[in-house]
Amino acid sequence: MQQERTNSNVIENPVPWPNGARCAVAFTFDVDSDSEFQHMNRDTAANNVSTLSWLRYDRVAVPRIVKLYERYNLKQTFFVPGWTAEKYPELVECIVGGGHEIAHHGYLHERPNAMTPDEEEYWFRRATDALVKTTGVRPRGYRSPFYGFSKHTADLLAQEGFTYDSSLMGDDVPYLIRSKSGELIELPVDWSMDDWPQYVINPDLDFTMQPQSPDRAMEVFQAQFDAAWNYGGLWVTVWHPFVSGRLARLARVEKLIEYMMQKGQVWFATLDEISAYTRKLIDDGSWTPNSEQLPQYTGVIPELRSDALTEGRQSQ
Repeated sequence: MQQERTNSNVIENPVPWPNGARCAVAFTFDVDSDSEFQHMNRDTAANNVSTLSWLRYDRVAVPRIVKLYERYNLKQTFFVPGWTAEKYPELVECIVGGGHEIAHHGYLHERPNAMTPDEEEYWFRRATDALVKTTGVRPRGYRSPFYGFSKHTADLLAQEGFTYDSSLMGDDVPYLIRSKSGELIELPVDWSMDDWPQYVINPDLDFTMQPQSPDRAMEVFQAQFDAAWNYGGLWVTVWHPFVSGRLARLARVEKLIEYMMQKGQVWFATLDEISAYTRKLIDDGSWTPNSEQLPQYTGVIPELRSDALTEGRQSQ
């Protein structure tokens, strides 16, 4: 039976989470390393040694995060670009060895909505092949680099047999995204759940925001968790090992995990597990999610087409 919640009508259709859980929690990390920097700075990346060292801190942070999860018996999801998996196979081995899920995150952290459909398909399949080669398992989940989900991405994911995406931001609980080629479970995220706005300062990446203290950053993430717990939501982070895997920040992440465990009635799960559970609810008819047909638009909206603007000015 679904637990009674405070102001339960805030989410009109809360998920009946397993074992009486009040919310589902997934601490996901995007293991980009220097893939993005190499892609965006092809000719100059090699000479930016300091920034490369910052991004390659994943070699220190990923084992540290895996050990943290082991202390609390957590299995979680890591999104890994195909190039990162090929360049740093020891990181993949560490993640898989800890029993965690590896999901698709592009090849060189390229932005799909800046490409032609053929280019998007090429890099997507190259990344899939890299992950299969390094893990022995075909990924079932995807997160678009830069949240750059294009109007072609949903079709591509369905055609390639993926079961879920975690790039979009259209709900507080899982929902369905449909395209002409099929449907997937969307496990939504939000910029407020990303560690980038909280911590990142790097002139080489054109980010010069004032970094927050770990306590200040965790105020945001914990507030989101408390709301998810109260209302039956889904809580998914978009964190990066070279950012949140730093000593003080990860120590504060551990305190957040302890807070959640002490609060109780929390389902910690991989995104693959959450997706599979959601699919089961849908298939047996015990819960019906919201859904969205993609793409929402195929081009310029009619009101902004040049002919419409011309006609509008002439009629004034």
